[in-house]
Amino acid sequence: MSPTEATLTYEAESTFEAAMPTRELTLAEARAWLEELCRAEDLDTPDLHVARLRPTSEAAAVPDEWCLLVADVAPTQHTLLHELAHLSCANRGHGREFRTQLVRYLRRWVSIEHAADLHARFVAVGLGVDPFAATR
Repeated sequence: MSPTEATLTYEAESTFEAAMPTRELTLAEARAWLEELCRAEDLDTPDLHVARLRPTSEAAAVPDEWCLLVADVAPTQHTLLHELAHLSCANRGHGREFRTQLVRYLRRWVSIEHAADLHARFVAVGLGVDPFAATR
């Protein structure tokens, strides 16, 4: 049985996060960062709550409630952007639209190096993602 698209996406993100960790934010910092980011991206800012999640989950997006749930009081920028990409995409899964949006968010809100690295990891495992633009 071949790995699912979601499994490959998670695996690529896991190796990315190990190689290029993003900053951990306190809940107050995370809320302020999300507010700034969402204002610039023309999105309603989701509520952010700490919740007991499955042991394998760091966070979850809840579109019906427009909120993000995090398992830790110090979520990483990558974790928040991953969940925000779920909220901002029409297709809530881990498909091409999601991966492209996540890379775009990383590029704009973390660094071009982080975005390029994750994009390359997606491509290396055969996952579809829109071409990476090196300029703004």
